[in-house]
Amino acid sequence: MTRPVVAALPDHADDRVPLQALLAALHASPVALRRDLHRGEGRKGDYGIHGKLGHICLDGDGFLLCVVAKDERDQSPRRWTNVKQRLALCRIMQDGDDEGALHLDRLPTPAEAVLIREALGIRKRRALTEDGRAQLDAARRAANSPSNPSFIEQNDRAATPPRETA
Repeated sequence: MTRPVVAALPDHADDRVPLQALLAALHASPVALRRDLHRGEGRKGDYGIHGKLGHICLDGDGFLLCVVAKDERDQSPRRWTNVKQRLALCRIMQDGDDEGALHLDRLPTPAEAVLIREALGIRKRRALTEDGRAQLDAARRAANSPSNPSFIEQNDRAATPPRETA
């Protein structure tokens, strides 16, 4: 008798598609889309869009915006009340004293995206012009050039063999 084969864990690539669409609608930084962090195991959970003051995850046919405060300075009933008023486009799912969860059933408009990013502390995507990109490339080349003192110092340390003790 053969034993049943254990099914592989589900692929999270399907979870990322709607979140990537929301990330684009929010004009948020791509580094905000990541997996949840599990203690001692690394990033193994579901994908979500993470900010300093909350996160967004998939919730059936929409998105769940979890407004939390990791720091006591950010925990305030007044802040949560203001967030609820600003994000009236969302349906309240959980209403705590100083945190809660909201349900968004569609992609936000550009004006709503600004409000969501501010409420959850999500970084905005950096928009570079061609001139700005050229300046960054020039600065990167200068930092890695052999005439840079820190570059010379690093190479001198690497080229010097370690002393042997007797």
